[in-house]
Amino acid sequence: MVEWIVGVGSTLLVLIMIGFVGLEVFADSSSPQLSITLLNDEPGIAPNEVRFEVRNSADTTAAAVVIRGHLGNEGDPTQISEVTFDYVPAHSKARGALIFATAVAGKKVAVRAAGYSDP
Repeated sequence: MVEWIVGVGSTLLVLIMIGFVGLEVFADSSSPQLSITLLNDEPGIAPNEVRFEVRNSADTTAAAVVIRGHLGNEGDPTQISEVTFDYVPAHSKARGALIFATAVAGKKVAVRAAGYSDP
């Protein structure tokens, strides 16, 4: 009798696991939701460096995440710096820095996620 109870319980558990995996496979997966926060108040920052944090608030991982920054003022040529993260997992954050050729003080800095790929 105990064997039958364990067998039925195990069968139900396996069926539930198969159902869960099936739902995850066919569920509508959203695209990564990437947002950037500048961290310029951190100590030890170089004069030509802009530190940032990229956060992925979605249920999907983003791979090969490209973060691009533009530095310049009106009438001043824009400098571009870029960094690539291998991945930013779902519901996580990663930190990095963009390094420009000149100091960033007093200049306009724009940082954005330029692209990603599905893992």
